[in-house]
Amino acid sequence: MDPVLLTWIALILGIPAVAAARRLLGLRGPSLAMAMALTGALGLWLAAAGQPPQEAVLRIERPFSVLQTAWVFRLTPFLWSQGLGALLAGFLVGWMWTAYPGQGRRWPRVLTLGMLVAATGAVLAADLFTLLMTWAALDAMFLALLLVRRGQAVVDRAALAGLVNGAALLALWAAAWQLWRAGDSLFWSRMGGEAALPLFVLATLIRLDIYPFHVGRPPELADEVDRAALLYILPTAVGLTFWAHLVPMLQGWPGTPWVAGALGLTAVLGGLWAWAEPDPRAGLVEAAWGSAAWWALVALMEPALAPLAAALWPVCFALLFTAPSFHPASPWGLPALAAILTLAGVPLMPGAALFAGLFRAAPAWAWPILLLPHGLLLSALVRGWLRPMEEVLPSERAWRVLYGLGLTLGVAGLIGLGLALRAWREELSPPLRVVLVVGLGLAVGIQMQAHRVHEAARRWARVRPFLTLDWLYAGLTHRISRPAAALQQALEFLGHPAAMWLWALVVGGILLLLWQGSAR
Repeated sequence: MDPVLLTWIALILGIPAVAAARRLLGLRGPSLAMAMALTGALGLWLAAAGQPPQEAVLRIERPFSVLQTAWVFRLTPFLWSQGLGALLAGFLVGWMWTAYPGQGRRWPRVLTLGMLVAATGAVLAADLFTLLMTWAALDAMFLALLLVRRGQAVVDRAALAGLVNGAALLALWAAAWQLWRAGDSLFWSRMGGEAALPLFVLATLIRLDIYPFHVGRPPELADEVDRAALLYILPTAVGLTFWAHLVPMLQGWPGTPWVAGALGLTAVLGGLWAWAEPDPRAGLVEAAWGSAAWWALVALMEPALAPLAAALWPVCFALLFTAPSFHPASPWGLPALAAILTLAGVPLMPGAALFAGLFRAAPAWAWPILLLPHGLLLSALVRGWLRPMEEVLPSERAWRVLYGLGLTLGVAGLIGLGLALRAWREELSPPLRVVLVVGLGLAVGIQMQAHRVHEAARRWARVRPFLTLDWLYAGLTHRISRPAAALQQALEFLGHPAAMWLWALVVGGILLLLWQGSAR
């Protein structure tokens, strides 16, 4: 576990580096400091590859005597691969921000590093107490990253996200309490879990934004999805990891068909809403939402594929959100194409096992039904890939080379994850090859009729204001948006350069606690 602990230390050390880099290196400095911290963290995480299953215990009991329970993290090959997927997503975003530094604000970079520490901690959490703490930390930084963006619409969305994510934490806490009352273990390796399955399922559906718990997603930021990529990726990636723990327990559970129906409905809505978006780039956000539900459905039907889905999904959508779109005279669109082919299930890419697993587990009569959301989502991704390029490539050759190298390493990581998780262990049978060709043909046909499909989806989307359920949550939003606005003002104050010394003290304190609390 030493490389994992060093990974977290590298990410935490990146926080004061981001704070200082603006003065030393100018506008691009904070993004470069974040990208370098992520590169170092990724290298350290790779150093943990192949290690046998092991645990690390952090006892942060002094000077905070209220925390009398240790934080326990467990490293296994499957969990390592899922943490690698989250880090690769952060790595891609970091080098994209370096190529396109924008305003060079410190807060988004600082919170991004913090979210990655919390997300990888949640992936390795060995017990429910540790999972609760890491989920709470991830939610707090998710809300802060929302609130550093200005506008009343973002404040209202942050209020809704706090409400929904708080419900997920409450469900997880209630599940832990029920297991404790039943005398069951809180550790995954020794947990029975049957007594708390409904609460576990509820917590996971909320974490994955499955309809009707989708209101925590920030559609207001879809027009700048490259800047807000990790807001969409990391919470869902953590949810897919939790789902991978849970799906073996759900085999034979009476509520499984209802869960499968909710996942399928979310996938269909994701495809329809993606096509209803006037901006294809905003449609990628809806397609990401639907695709997460789609792969969660694959994991439910084939639990052995759940770790592969949890590892590949964040890398695929990090590539789609950060890589340039298609241009006939340029190879820069190839990284996003690699992600689309993975999501399509093409045999050359690691997503083929997920496609085959879904249709192998489903009865033949359900195949035409399953092809509908698959075709809608895949064609929406192609539509987003074919959009006109919004931004030219960086003018400086050095930044252009580093950006291209980062994308290349992202694709290599995608292939490497497939190899590590044995994504090509089985070949597609002839019937599944036919289904794959039909699915690809359906997606191509929808794309060829893009204008008509978009208009039809927009007409259908007239009922979308009702289906989004914003009207149901509006009263709650009005009541809790004032505290969110006050928090937004506090974050603006703490982001001032004069307050950066405070963050240096906070980072130093965290590192001291990690050093004193680590034990084996």
